[in-house]
Amino acid sequence: MRLFVTGGTGFIGQHVVHALHAAGHELLLLTLADEDLSRLKTYPGLLFFQGNLADIEPVKTRLEAFKPEAVVHLAWEGIPNYDYQTSTKNLFHSLRLMNVLAELGCEKVLCTGSCWEYGEKIGQLREDSPVKASTPFTAAKISLQTMGREIAKANAMDFLWVRLFYVYGPGQKSHSLIPHIITAIRSGKSPEIKTPRTRNDFVYVEDVASAITALVGRKTKADTFNIGSGVSTEISDIITMVYRFYDVQQRFTPPAKTTDTPVNFWADITRIQSETGWKPRVPVEEGIRRTVEFWKTTPL
Repeated sequence: MRLFVTGGTGFIGQHVVHALHAAGHELLLLTLADEDLSRLKTYPGLLFFQGNLADIEPVKTRLEAFKPEAVVHLAWEGIPNYDYQTSTKNLFHSLRLMNVLAELGCEKVLCTGSCWEYGEKIGQLREDSPVKASTPFTAAKISLQTMGREIAKANAMDFLWVRLFYVYGPGQKSHSLIPHIITAIRSGKSPEIKTPRTRNDFVYVEDVASAITALVGRKTKADTFNIGSGVSTEISDIITMVYRFYDVQQRFTPPAKTTDTPVNFWADITRIQSETGWKPRVPVEEGIRRTVEFWKTTPL
């Protein structure tokens, strides 16, 4: 299948590109001018187009020549900036891309959302759990799903929306939890963790990539899917595992007690399992071990 991929050079994107390429798809990646493509250029047959969704006409021209059968839209510029201006810009660019794809007769579009779209983040969250626009970021994501679905419906395109839970693994940005803990270890300091009793659904990035690959390659009944591990893990346990695999004595001082109720929610992954056969294969302890080994030989 001919696939156009946005955001393919990012943390999650590089793993998705690897999985899609291994599955035999013909890939065209949208890249920015200053990105390091050395690793991706080792993949035989991988095509690149330097451009930006802010300037859609050159993108449209290239897509007219490539004729993608499906698109994996991962790009969301500015993270970890989740403010109104950044979120609005990303929403506008994404909707404009959706309209271009509809005009070109693309058959399927997969877009990535977030577990933070859900309103009540308690216990097991299903795809039909209520959503709530609690921040500019979640408002933009919910709007993109709603409008993207309508654009697709009006143009006979298949539309898929995947809600990612707490993705982690090699190559994650330095502001994220595990790289932050490793930075503290390397500097001999205690990591600053405000909510160590909080529990989140941590899912290894290679499992996310295989889930997206499974969805792209199949006709599905539903259009919205959770991608998570299906279990929650306490942040304090993540800290302990990182220290253990780094083979150093743990040095972490929990913050003073607060009145905040620790968060605890996780993904119901029944739908994606039943429709594609996918399931997460990397337990959190093994994923942490692989992540730590990556960072032992990589500068943060």
